[in-house]
Amino acid sequence: MFQRIVNFWVSTFITEKLLSSPTFHRMAAKTHHHVSNVTNKGSKMSSDFAKAFKENLEKESKGYRK
Repeated sequence: MFQRIVNFWVSTFITEKLLSSPTFHRMAAKTHHHVSNVTNKGSKMSSDFAKAFKENLEKESKGYRK
């Protein structure tokens, strides 16, 4: 029980210090920017792959129908 209380207070203290830190906010903003860029690039790549796969599948299926 005592350990939970201490853990709660330590977590609260650390969280409050991070929230008041401008350096932490800059790091969080940069991290968010980088993650967003990677997500957008991955989304575009997967979309391009899906489109190419679909087109190839349609070409292949037309060849088998003849």
